[in-house]
Amino acid sequence: MSDASLLDIIMERASVREFDKDRKVSEEVAEQILLAGISAPSAGNIQPRTFFIVENERVREQLYELCENQAFMKDASLWIVVCADVHRHLKAAKLTGVKYGYYGILPFTFSVLDAALSLENMVIAAEALGLGSVIIGSVIEHPEHVKRILKLPRHCLALSILCVGYPKKKPSRREKWSYDTIVCKNEYRDVNKKDVLKYWKRFILSDLKRLDKEASMAMVEKLLKEEGQGSYGTTYANHYKEEFIKNTNKKLTEFLRSQGFL
Repeated sequence: MSDASLLDIIMERASVREFDKDRKVSEEVAEQILLAGISAPSAGNIQPRTFFIVENERVREQLYELCENQAFMKDASLWIVVCADVHRHLKAAKLTGVKYGYYGILPFTFSVLDAALSLENMVIAAEALGLGSVIIGSVIEHPEHVKRILKLPRHCLALSILCVGYPKKKPSRREKWSYDTIVCKNEYRDVNKKDVLKYWKRFILSDLKRLDKEASMAMVEKLLKEEGQGSYGTTYANHYKEEFIKNTNKKLTEFLRSQGFL
């Protein structure tokens, strides 16, 4: 694969929510995707990550319910649960005669970072193999339930499900923050209202086009003028409600502490 085609895959990749349920991902292709995840960088080469291929229909159904019954998940042939897993490292050390305190927030942070690197490798590999994918993060909102479903050991946390399959059509990308907003030089540059409004206009325009709707900047301007509608703050405040954030924070913190991550 050339540098140009790899960059094209990265730049053009978008989450798929319409899969061809009649096309299955072969074991050989699934193995290539998982090997890409295994090959990701890892701090100290500790590799604190575990992947689950979910084939059992009962297990799928339980995870599906925890993920808010997002119907498109069932059309994806391959489900991979990605876990931050410090357990294996601790067990391997113990089995070779060493016990030490690889616990707490630093190992947990390393494990989440390593799992995320693996997840991105698998996403890119799926695209390179002609498939599409979508990352479902809802499992982290229900750590105790997922622990029971997958029989996870202590020091192991399910972070997300990667659903992979053959897309019905190639989706367009959602608009991202501009280069100058995300990339800082030497010191942090905070956003101002002009930055936010400029981004949000482009975001709304691109989302309308993704829905195959006729769209223009004039339509976007009109939407933004409607009180309480279409603003950046309103959109995310309605999606990530304060009560949900507080309850999930509490539940996740208690789980991480009980599992030895904190």
